[in-house]
Amino acid sequence: MYFLLQKVILPNIDLCTEEQLYFRTQGGKYNYTSRNLLVPRHKVAYFDTFFNAFSIKKWKKYTTLTSLFLRVNIIGRGTITVRHKENGVIRVLKQIDFNSSCNISDEIEIDISKINFGYIYVEWQSDEDSVLNGFEFLTKDHVSKSSMALVITTYNRKEAVTKTINRINKTLLTQSEFKDRFKLIVVNNGEAINHPSGNGIMVINNENLGGSGGFMRGLIEAGKINDIKHVIFMDDDGSCEIESICRTHAFLLMAKDKNIVVTGCMLFEDNPAIIHESGAIWHRDFLHYPDKHYLDAREIDSLDTFDNERKIGYGGWWFFAFNINAIEYYSFPFFVRGDDLLFGYMHKKHNIVTLNGVASWQMDFERKISVLNSYLNFRTVAVPALISKRKFAALLLSVFFVREVFLASFSCRYELARAMIMSYNDCLSGREFWEDNVDLLEIRKRINAITHNEKFNVESIDIVNGCVDYPCSGKEKAIYKFFRCITLNGHLIPAFFLIKKPIVVDYRHYHPTKFSFRRITIYHLNIENGKLLKLTHSKMEFFKVIINGLFTAVKNFYRFKSAKKEMKNSLPYLTSKLFWYKKFNKKSEDKY
Repeated sequence: MYFLLQKVILPNIDLCTEEQLYFRTQGGKYNYTSRNLLVPRHKVAYFDTFFNAFSIKKWKKYTTLTSLFLRVNIIGRGTITVRHKENGVIRVLKQIDFNSSCNISDEIEIDISKINFGYIYVEWQSDEDSVLNGFEFLTKDHVSKSSMALVITTYNRKEAVTKTINRINKTLLTQSEFKDRFKLIVVNNGEAINHPSGNGIMVINNENLGGSGGFMRGLIEAGKINDIKHVIFMDDDGSCEIESICRTHAFLLMAKDKNIVVTGCMLFEDNPAIIHESGAIWHRDFLHYPDKHYLDAREIDSLDTFDNERKIGYGGWWFFAFNINAIEYYSFPFFVRGDDLLFGYMHKKHNIVTLNGVASWQMDFERKISVLNSYLNFRTVAVPALISKRKFAALLLSVFFVREVFLASFSCRYELARAMIMSYNDCLSGREFWEDNVDLLEIRKRINAITHNEKFNVESIDIVNGCVDYPCSGKEKAIYKFFRCITLNGHLIPAFFLIKKPIVVDYRHYHPTKFSFRRITIYHLNIENGKLLKLTHSKMEFFKVIINGLFTAVKNFYRFKSAKKEMKNSLPYLTSKLFWYKKFNKKSEDKY
């Protein structure tokens, strides 16, 4: 009896058409309608790619895998070569002369007893025009079966989530080979949605408590289903290959221990071969940065880089899979931004793994810059600092805070800087603040009250006849940067030295300080819809914000010790099932 580990993934016109993520070919042609690869006579197709290589290193390291077989679905005649690549060295593990009229259903055994690193891939060379429909890696190892819950949280994105439900239902839940292996739980924080009915689909209407509350509600509901052993948190547009879900489940079913977690890497939706993050790394115990940032997954050597492991601190909830019995804490009530981060931070026992071919396409975070998001983003640094055991956390956080306030103010984003000041004060306010603001309603009102100018509400400007400038490319000279700094990016320069002509910058520049220098007016252009955000240089606003920011940094530096102690006492409750249980208006005597 064979157990499926990994199927070939081929491009899908509705998801991704970057063919080099899936295969490489000399003279082949991919048919997007029938979803198969046409390989002419004497041509070769290679599958040493991001989506289709088999990482023997990670399967051997983290699972109980001892046997491996290959099954192919090819029409035609040619040669199948199974290769192993490790540190740039390639060797042949198996070579079979294949004829579809003779051995279409045969499984090919691959000896992996002495292989512990690198990856295995398939190569097909045609002796005649052939059609490659697929292939799959299997094992004869005993695997204990259980089900997996796919948990999705959504808020007023009816079209996206309905499309996702239909896609998962059609390609996964109703497929006989996956019968009873998967359940779909959609936590709807917004208006009612229409969805297909089915035994494997559950849609729960929930109070809008953000991603934190939505995913925790889904986790609680999954725990009530007897045969659920694993859970995946997923984005509501379901922008991942369905096979990524199946591979992840197979990997976790064979995992050596319950603390092995799989996180999907994030690919840019507008640049689908480029990795934004393959798990995130903790820095100084409370700052964080993305691993494998800007790695091009199409490159031949990218798999070697991808499999070069570092200690992953947390995984994004666009695709995050785990054993339900390995959960010791629930999400901190961040609403959004930081819930996944602190979830990973607190589960130190988790061994977070990334697998090639397990990925999700998401919007670039730089396209989400706003006053509210800046408030939320600062919390993702401040709260980990409060629970960190690192020495000088108070000083490091204050320095980071002052730096961010200055950079925002240098860019004339005074309201954004005020939001960070508000965020810093709120983070040190204690348990009652977090309990009272799970739904973010009052915080939104306060943010709206300080947001007057930094909105994309300018429809157009006159950009003809040289009425505006655009940023020049090229590296800034050190002397120029030094001059900007000592003049506080122009805020110490008399008004008559400022440039009256506006400049238009891409809104994805978080801190365009050099482009804002000496400009009276700066426009941020949203390249998706053409709308603009207008910023105006103001010395009075600048110094108000800077003085307030410095005062806040000093004040909170001295408040930090008591706030840290209070957070230590409050954290067990704020990350407990009981906390969320009460927020969902349940009774504590229930079987939760």
